[in-house]
Amino acid sequence: MQREVPETIYYDCPDCDDETIHDVLRGRMGKASLECTLKCTECGRTFATTIPLPKIIKMQVVISDGPVSERTVTEIEEDDIIAVEDEFFLEDGRRLRVCSIELPGDKRVKKSKASKVKMLWCQQFDNLTIKVTINNDRVSYSRRIPALPDDEFVIGNRLELEDMDCFIHAIKTREKLIQHGQAEARDIIRIYGKYGQKSYPVLDFEDDVEDF
Repeated sequence: MQREVPETIYYDCPDCDDETIHDVLRGRMGKASLECTLKCTECGRTFATTIPLPKIIKMQVVISDGPVSERTVTEIEEDDIIAVEDEFFLEDGRRLRVCSIELPGDKRVKKSKASKVKMLWCQQFDNLTIKVTINNDRVSYSRRIPALPDDEFVIGNRLELEDMDCFIHAIKTREKLIQHGQAEARDIIRIYGKYGQKSYPVLDFEDDVEDF
């Protein structure tokens, strides 16, 4: 595993007198240590220090790829900070997105130090499948389309499916429902379209729940 200078790190802040998250402003990786300038995210203290390199640990990973799940192992530094929705690559080149972080005792958290993690639950992120709901007067059709994480979908654009076309009316992302602009596939939960029309009155959209 090739070591890279991290963007953030847990470290003892001299002002907070506690281990806090620090931004790494500058850094140089040596064989056994990291020479860097840190900034505490709690108090803002900036200081230079030399940090012994953390151990590389093996992390248990469960990968979901549609209906198929797979268990594997990856390597990571014990001090790395892992958060839900982080993206990373396995050694075999597959791209993953963190969906859930499991600690001992079946506790689930949104962010954790790697050394405290029991299991990462991830979604394979090379190719995505996006849900599409198409409304045609009183009838709604459900479809799924393939997409890459960086693909953009724009409100008002025509979406060509195998058996029908529609115009994108709204997009539900992980954060909100949008009716203007665009969204990347990585953030989309569902696309709403109107069959054969470019505009349509605002509808009430039911909540979508994604299970990983």
